[in-house]
Amino acid sequence: MKRLFFLFLIVLTLSVQAQHRSSMYKDGEIQLVPDAAYAKHTDLNQLFPDASQSEPAKSRGVVRSMVVAPDGSVFMSLRTKHLICKFDKQGNFVKTFGKKGGKKPCDFIYEPTVQGILDGKCVYTTAVDGRMHFFDLNGNWVKTITLKYMPLNTYPLKGGKIAIVGFCVGKQNRTSVRILDFRTGVEREIFSEIQPNQDNASIVITPNSRGEIDSEGKYHVATSYKPPVIGCSLPFSHDMYFRVRVAAATDGSLIVANPSNGQITVYNPQGQKIKQFTADIRPEVITKEDREEYYQKAVRELKKLEDDVLKSDKNKEYWNEYIYQYKAQLYKFRDPASYPDHLPYFSEMMIDEDNNILLFRFTREEGSNKFDVYTYDHKGVRIASSSFVSDSYELKINPAVFRFHNRCIYSYVSKKDAGSNGYELVKFNLR
Repeated sequence: MKRLFFLFLIVLTLSVQAQHRSSMYKDGEIQLVPDAAYAKHTDLNQLFPDASQSEPAKSRGVVRSMVVAPDGSVFMSLRTKHLICKFDKQGNFVKTFGKKGGKKPCDFIYEPTVQGILDGKCVYTTAVDGRMHFFDLNGNWVKTITLKYMPLNTYPLKGGKIAIVGFCVGKQNRTSVRILDFRTGVEREIFSEIQPNQDNASIVITPNSRGEIDSEGKYHVATSYKPPVIGCSLPFSHDMYFRVRVAAATDGSLIVANPSNGQITVYNPQGQKIKQFTADIRPEVITKEDREEYYQKAVRELKKLEDDVLKSDKNKEYWNEYIYQYKAQLYKFRDPASYPDHLPYFSEMMIDEDNNILLFRFTREEGSNKFDVYTYDHKGVRIASSSFVSDSYELKINPAVFRFHNRCIYSYVSKKDAGSNGYELVKFNLR
């Protein structure tokens, strides 16, 4: 099964202006037309040379995040350089700010991710160490707040409040949603859930120690020794697919959407629940045929690795042990217990400036970003279907780089068939 997006949209009746956007969604297809004058003289390949630099299996440089300020200026993270880039409302490069270090509160110890604009005054970042850096819109450092957990995602509310999806590691991994007060640093937890153990849904390799094979021939990690572990999640089984998503309406209300059950909950900036409903979505399931497809693919990849190891003289003991342990766990690909009961109801959530909630869902339909429009009430009645289309760009439907502002969409996208050197900062008009 391929992971693709199907967008479900639920309309919040928090603004009468939503009627205009809802009417556009009812047209069946929304064309994203790039503004030819925007960022015309900005060469992102020169500004961001790291786009072509890569780690195993992915390009770090392509991983970006961006936010749009009230005046239309854009802030984007240049993570591998520990910098923030600012562009003006025409998309022209203005400056970079921030620096790598650890001696001063304003330094970035780890790669920063731009997250939001707080009350129109501060742009802020997060990092895996829990440090949140706040800068004014000219790039001057204002404040650093250190959290006691890893922030996965955040969203600015009104009145100096920030919603944070956090992740705590322990005997039981836990995901929570908290509302942070910028002025006092005080947090209020409004949602929390335990994440399931991932060992059964993963291929677990302990390369420095042979594991144990039980009487049924199944592999278990050795309990007497805890060497470095290499984990590989089975398709669609990682808990990141099921962690809650957050966004905010124009009035500062916080929307928390749960991919596990399709439940949508709205809170005010103080963390009090306002309303709740469940989206009328039927999530897909992983079938026996899907599991067999995953199993056969894993067998082919393992055979290729065995052939490569036979041809090489490097680290043979390590790779032979790796193959032995991986082969002993191949049964997991066929085991229904290795997979969730169903796929997530959606993969991401976004909100446009008319307070329409966009939920992107998994589907087998390749290349689809269709979405259905629902009214925001206890039933969530479907009223329309639509889709986004671009003739020249590969749309990246990701809230980190797909931002609604002033009836337009700002995005960091690549031209079709252009590869890692074709990324641009684009302002799309909707038609």
